[in-house]
Amino acid sequence: MIRSSCYVLVLAVLIVSALTAGCTLQNLPPVEIFTLEPGWSQNGPTQTEKKDSVIIQIALVRGTGAFTTTDILYSDRRNSQHSYAYSRWQEAPVRSMQTVLEVAVEKSGLFQAVLPPTSVSRADLLLESTLLEFGHVLGEGRGSEGVVRMRFHLVDNRNRRVIAGKELVAMVEAVTSDARGATTAINQAAIKVAGDLVVWLEAVSR
Repeated sequence: MIRSSCYVLVLAVLIVSALTAGCTLQNLPPVEIFTLEPGWSQNGPTQTEKKDSVIIQIALVRGTGAFTTTDILYSDRRNSQHSYAYSRWQEAPVRSMQTVLEVAVEKSGLFQAVLPPTSVSRADLLLESTLLEFGHVLGEGRGSEGVVRMRFHLVDNRNRRVIAGKELVAMVEAVTSDARGATTAINQAAIKVAGDLVVWLEAVSR
């Protein structure tokens, strides 16, 4: 009799737990997915003539572990970083920025060809990059900004010599201090960095 009562009690607890968990899951908002547009439609600085026989390869974008996930990051004070709970990038920032850079350099017309990192073809130049900052910075009572910061090195593949290095940063004001406002501003900042990269490459690869 006691054993039967225990079974009934355990069953009741399991049913209540399942119902509670079900209600909790139903109350959770759906995860919203955001993309980083590569800038196909952007009117960047386009050259009319390509450089004679100069081929450039875009190396894999490097970054810390935080930029290899799909978390949308924000910071509200110095050295404090968080992620939006129900919002994600479609791709990790290091991967999406790879596409942004390749598209921008290809559209510039500066080089005869722009090779991806997986290409087995021989390139004259190699563009290395590190993603240093990629997120939403919340100001103290003064709005917020989408920030993208990258460091670049242009390498001569013939002698493995670094031709030049440059750190580029873009900060774009976010219309709203949420994930949607953040991703819109970050998109614009990413395109700005890519455009500045093209200008710099034109200057140092002459």
